[in-house]
Amino acid sequence: MQDGATAEKVPRSARFIDLSDYARPLAAWLARRLSDTRVRAPHVTLLWLLIGLGGAYCYALGDYTFAVLGAAAMQVKNVLDAVDGSLARLQKRPSRIGRFLDSICDSIVAFALCAALAVAISRDRPAAYAAALASAALIFGLLQGSVFNYYYVRFRERRGGDTTSHVKEQLTPEDRARYADRPAALVVLRVLIGAYNSIYGWQDVLVQRIDRWAAAPLRRSGRVDDAAALRDDGRLLTAVSALGPGLLILILDVNTVAGARHLVLALELFLWTVALGGTLYALSIFLRLRKTATRLAGQQE
Repeated sequence: MQDGATAEKVPRSARFIDLSDYARPLAAWLARRLSDTRVRAPHVTLLWLLIGLGGAYCYALGDYTFAVLGAAAMQVKNVLDAVDGSLARLQKRPSRIGRFLDSICDSIVAFALCAALAVAISRDRPAAYAAALASAALIFGLLQGSVFNYYYVRFRERRGGDTTSHVKEQLTPEDRARYADRPAALVVLRVLIGAYNSIYGWQDVLVQRIDRWAAAPLRRSGRVDDAAALRDDGRLLTAVSALGPGLLILILDVNTVAGARHLVLALELFLWTVALGGTLYALSIFLRLRKTATRLAGQQE
């Protein structure tokens, strides 16, 4: 481990309770033990991609024992998903390439998992219903993750945290300068950014627009700093962290273990929780933000 390196995304003074990042202590412990080896963050990313795909395959088999094995694989994937970033920071090798590789691999695992759950559920339910429910859970689950990502990224930018992510993802002048002497790496970065925006671009734009609507009363009254402070509050970050993928995996694991008698029903309930419950929860956060912004805008300065 290099001197002055840290496994955390934000400085200690800016930390908040991250409900989705419960695996971080174990991940940081593992990352510290790997930091002086030849293992690099992309190696870990590709490992958890394979484990996540294996876990999805276990769910597709539709057997309870294999489903529990799949749940365990998803939790291992969740831990390793936190290891790669921690390892990169400890080795002082955080990169934009690694950042996009991580997000794209996350979407691949999410797609495979939802497809696998649809296959498992279709054994007892109409295939069209299973496919529609899984598709809704995939789309709204990724959108919910974008809500958390948006607020967490802008929080890190304002608090001096990890700088590999931006609110609006595109090839930056800093990217061009960093990879000026490595044209092949720059091409890889271009491809990854394009793939990222194909998957997450519309979600990021939608989240930003809803956020602007929520903070509009303060911005219209000229209180731009108050609008920014409202969205940098640690309590808000804790609230939106419930939309992160780590907590979804935990809910899936709990449902799976509880589905000894009715596995299909347990998996079906998980997909409804993501598609409907998570979406309503995200909407409640935006409505509360709007209500708070309206109240603060009406107060005398």
